[in-house]
Amino acid sequence: MRIVVIGGSGNAGSAIVRELGRRGATAVPMSRSGRAIAGASGVAADVISGEGLDAALAGADVVVDAINPRNPLDHKPFTLGARSIVAAAERAGVQRAVLLSILGVDRSRFPYHRRKLEQEGIYLDSPLETAVVRAAQFHEWPTAMFEAGSAFGAIPVALGARLQPVAVSDVAAFVAQEALDPSGRRLLEIAGPQVRVSRDLAKAWQSATGARGVIVNGPFPPSLLDYLRSGANLTEQHKGAVGFEEWLARRR
Repeated sequence: MRIVVIGGSGNAGSAIVRELGRRGATAVPMSRSGRAIAGASGVAADVISGEGLDAALAGADVVVDAINPRNPLDHKPFTLGARSIVAAAERAGVQRAVLLSILGVDRSRFPYHRRKLEQEGIYLDSPLETAVVRAAQFHEWPTAMFEAGSAFGAIPVALGARLQPVAVSDVAAFVAQEALDPSGRRLLEIAGPQVRVSRDLAKAWQSATGARGVIVNGPFPPSLLDYLRSGANLTEQHKGAVGFEEWLARRR
């Protein structure tokens, strides 16, 4: 089975490529660079201009969209990009798509999430048989904030926020399973094994890394804080196996 992973050179995309390869599928990482991942030959295409998309999707059985712009303010890959991908997939005769999304985007006012919800709608309204996998924040998400703040002696947390962070490897396995053996469900959810408050995660990170700094309430956008406090980013539907402390230990 030939599966094209859009955004295949990114954090989640490359993990999905590796997982598909381990399961015997022909995984093709697609990115603007066309970089190979874990021995899988890459293809170059631009989802905004559409350049190279038809060639990249030729002969594909399934499309996995794990695209994530490097600039979080650039939402075009979720809107213009999704429309280009769907149109090219139809021309190529692709039957199915799996879209990696975020838990609770339908209950969030945060602009990034609103564009992800729009991306979901483009796929779900298309002729493609689409499964949307909504995942909780990856373990890397709070860690990146802690690392950035600790450089200035202040480790930012979101007051009152609850997270259920998940390992990219667990999400990749979940997405790969859906790509290879579709469940027939249009919306699926996955999060980590534990619900944690932001401050506890920061303390665990400090303990694991020895990093110094004062834990402070960070300057998060109000719409993002509301989302993290609402519980929209939590789920009981499917839980990954790797908790935050275990992930930190593996990372070291």
